[in-house]
Amino acid sequence: MKTPSVWLAFLLLSALLSTPAFAQDEGIGIGPRQGSIFAEFSAARTGQGAGVIWGGSGGGYFQSGILGFVARATVLPGNYNLHTYSAVLGPRIAVSLPFVRAFVEAGGGMGRFDNYNATGTLGGSWGAAWQADAGVSHGILPRVDWRILEVAYGHIYAGSGVSPLVASTGLTLHIW
Repeated sequence: MKTPSVWLAFLLLSALLSTPAFAQDEGIGIGPRQGSIFAEFSAARTGQGAGVIWGGSGGGYFQSGILGFVARATVLPGNYNLHTYSAVLGPRIAVSLPFVRAFVEAGGGMGRFDNYNATGTLGGSWGAAWQADAGVSHGILPRVDWRILEVAYGHIYAGSGVSPLVASTGLTLHIW
């Protein structure tokens, strides 16, 4: 078994040798490295018979060419008897098309599901969560994109469980 210092040296050497390759990322469908943050307005159907719940989503991502990494939080407290909260992170794939940039994200993490029962008592618990997202965005300013539409589906394994289907729109700010 190798020591942690050998693994660290291998990781640093790999990063240094692959850095010049990032300059070659320009081309059809592939953009430069970037770090971005986003905020969205969201509406969801949970399948629990409660109609639509409202809220928002936000987070950030690092994109290097086609592949990236995303961290996001979704808060949907906008209903009188159901509330969902989740925080996930995972891989992201994005491709630039002629008029839009299409992306797909998948992540895992933690979530919370709160619901009021027939007696008006709030019951909620934390559990594992996953979420898959797909969407398109379009640049409206040099460092700002409009996330035209994003659709997400996931599951929160808390209490009786909930599987929200979420539609969102919002803005992305490219930090670098």
